[in-house]
Amino acid sequence: MTPELAALVAGAATDHPRKLKSGLRRLAAPLPPADRIAFYEEACRAFTAGSAEVATWAFTQARKVEKDAGLGDTGRLHRVLLELVPDGVVAPAVLRDHAKALGEDFAPEEAHARFREVIRAGFGAGLIPYARVFPDLRRLAVAAGLGKRDEDEFLAARLLRDGLLPGAPPTIWAAAAPALADVAARDGGLMDLLIAAEPGEENRDRWLETLVDAGAGTRLPLEWYAGRPCPAGHLLRLADQGADHLFPRTGEPPSGTDPAAIPPTPAPWHDAPDAELREILKADLESGVLARLDRAVSWLYDHGRRFLERNPGFLGGVEISDPVDALAAELRTGILEEIGMRTVPPAHDVRWGGDAQSVLQHGAYVTVRRKRDAVAADGKGGTWTLGSCPGDLMPWFDGETWYASRPGPGGQWQTFVVDGPAGTVLRLEAASRTARPEAPGTGTVTLPGTAVRNDVRLRDGVITVTAPDGTEVLRTAFTPRQASVLPPAAWSTREAVDPAGSAWLRSLDRAAVRRLVEPVLPRWSGVGSIRRGEFIAELLPEITAPGLAETVAGRVVRAARCLLNEHVLLGMEGLPYRPPPVPLLETAPDLPTRYLHTLMRVRLVSEYLLEGAAEGPAPREPVLLRTLDSLSGTEWIPQEFERMTGQLMSRLWPWDRFPERTVAELNAWANTPLGDGSGRWRLHWFDRPFSGSGYPHLALWRTPDGALLVVSGRSQGRDLFAAVEHAPDGRFGDNGFPEGRVPVLTVPQGRFSPDLLRRVERLLADKGPPPAGAGTAKELAARAGITTATAVGILYGDKDGFVRSFPRVPLEESGLPADVIELLKAARDERAVPGGLERKTMGSRRSGPVGRFRELLMPDDPADLWTTGPDIARAADWWRSCRREHGE
Repeated sequence: MTPELAALVAGAATDHPRKLKSGLRRLAAPLPPADRIAFYEEACRAFTAGSAEVATWAFTQARKVEKDAGLGDTGRLHRVLLELVPDGVVAPAVLRDHAKALGEDFAPEEAHARFREVIRAGFGAGLIPYARVFPDLRRLAVAAGLGKRDEDEFLAARLLRDGLLPGAPPTIWAAAAPALADVAARDGGLMDLLIAAEPGEENRDRWLETLVDAGAGTRLPLEWYAGRPCPAGHLLRLADQGADHLFPRTGEPPSGTDPAAIPPTPAPWHDAPDAELREILKADLESGVLARLDRAVSWLYDHGRRFLERNPGFLGGVEISDPVDALAAELRTGILEEIGMRTVPPAHDVRWGGDAQSVLQHGAYVTVRRKRDAVAADGKGGTWTLGSCPGDLMPWFDGETWYASRPGPGGQWQTFVVDGPAGTVLRLEAASRTARPEAPGTGTVTLPGTAVRNDVRLRDGVITVTAPDGTEVLRTAFTPRQASVLPPAAWSTREAVDPAGSAWLRSLDRAAVRRLVEPVLPRWSGVGSIRRGEFIAELLPEITAPGLAETVAGRVVRAARCLLNEHVLLGMEGLPYRPPPVPLLETAPDLPTRYLHTLMRVRLVSEYLLEGAAEGPAPREPVLLRTLDSLSGTEWIPQEFERMTGQLMSRLWPWDRFPERTVAELNAWANTPLGDGSGRWRLHWFDRPFSGSGYPHLALWRTPDGALLVVSGRSQGRDLFAAVEHAPDGRFGDNGFPEGRVPVLTVPQGRFSPDLLRRVERLLADKGPPPAGAGTAKELAARAGITTATAVGILYGDKDGFVRSFPRVPLEESGLPADVIELLKAARDERAVPGGLERKTMGSRRSGPVGRFRELLMPDDPADLWTTGPDIARAADWWRSCRREHGE
């Protein structure tokens, strides 16, 4: 060591590193590169004890000179590194460059072994390696044909065995964590070392996460958790792993009256065997409880066809409760929504989710968790808030401490102490690890507008409210998870959300409830469909609380749905219909129908037009009166209007696969003004909508001749818009259309009427079907100039003119006369007359010409069908005139 260097080393304890580096640089400057390298390495050794920073700098300077002068010698450097790495004076960049150089200058196996030797030298000196050592060593191992995972686990094991982890920086923890978890999971000794390697706060979260990934929870004793706050996610996973020794099983399962007990999820009730299902459905149908009645009727309507086929006569042996009576009883007695809770019929729908994530009660404190935060209330105005609650925990409060509980994987009850107001840090303490919130499973409630104190009892996930005389007031499902109602003991603290609205509900009688149901019937598909135009506010003006109003409207919708679905079921089973509760559903005694939806829609369209035609004096030009709430299904009215007489012809033939449907649909129309055959109604097709309103359909206009209602948006079959017009005196002008629009097509009301329908039904009953044969079809085809197949469809097809409603049914099984079948087979390759009118108008299920054709084929006296046959001449003349207008 030169005197100059010795002098600099002597000042290592007092001089600033910058001064020392400047001095070294001055001494090295005049030396040739090789000597400069040796000088810097000598300086590194000299400063190792006095200034690690200067020593590391000097060694790095030697490598820079070596690189700049092209004097690199990987073998020599390797020996120097083995000497100096244990002193901790080699920078990570130098080691990374050395790993690269080894890979370039030596065979892969030797390069890998040499670099491991350098790393071991550091470990032997108790040094923490640099973070990028993991990919560097991994790269050399891959080149040598070794496994990447082996290198990571070699480094992780050395970190554990050498006790280096507690002081390691975050970069090492991040790089080593996966391998640490792997080696600890396989080696109990390394697991103990990992558990003992608790770092400072900076790396504590990563350490806990690594413990979780290693499965340390199976080894951690209860004492380890005491007084040790942990992030909730890590603690819960550790607790899952060690549940068997951390949470001892209690001798008895929780009682069915314990509000904290989570009842088992019931199996879907409709999956029961038929014998059991019959009992369930019968009990629901006869219960007089609207929710149960709706459950049974809706299931039978949507999914019960096969059940009814397997159980013939089932409905005939059941006295189905009246939905209107059930609704009236429910509204008069009281509903939970009046005190801010929501009724959930037990086992009504296992997929249902409640309003709150959890509700637990301990003593006087009721804790409700919504989403992540939780609020505890004592029923006397005091409230306490927990900012967050992670995972699936159910928080609860005992007046001093917040707890968070859950049933564990094995069914054991697990309770954690919440550490701090944020709720994201938990502790597991021996004294409280199995604590449960304690509250009775009974209580009382006085529903608004009544003076009766009812008993509230919980049993096996069902809360029953019972009047003093033992009458069951209501039943609702209860679970502390996904809850809509509070535990029974908390019910007495609830207050009315709308006292005046509740008083009005108590005053309702059956007639008033029936008046509520009537306007909802056309909108029965759900509360969502009746919100347009503030319908709920108009329906229930006495209720000012929006939530309660929507709930009551939902109950009314439920009753309407029951009425309509029950009616269809009774019709399908051939059972007598219930007397209609409202005029909207009334029918002529000899024209009953199960298609109440069609009946209502057509009647309402008729009523709107009758009201519009009577509103004020007739204007000179059409005036938009109003737009109406959307009624589902009105877009089908135009097609049905066009073909009612044609559908009556379909009724004649015994090969109609669904005669009961045909009769029901004909009867529905015969009970409406649009099916009266009076000539006071007609249909128009327009090529674009009117611009007088924001709605493309259900816009009502007052016209010079009466009224016009746009009943459909753009028709899928015709790409047109349809409107129905009414003239009270049956006289229609040609200038009464909005915006001077000219219709593309006008269809007058046909001859279909209740009297015509009755006449045809009597003829069928007396004489059977009229004659049908290939000769009639040939004559129609020849005289009208249409194909044989089209003629057969018009004469003998379904309401749309198709001879096979289901294309998969072989022609031989269609039920058509044999000579007609042979005629169709012979005419398979027959082409339509050139020009395209037949092809364009006869090939759609929504084509009006089929209905018009049949209207003209029907003789003035239907009895002629049994003697002279259809009026082919009149129908053929009309079709030929259509072709001439079309230019054919």
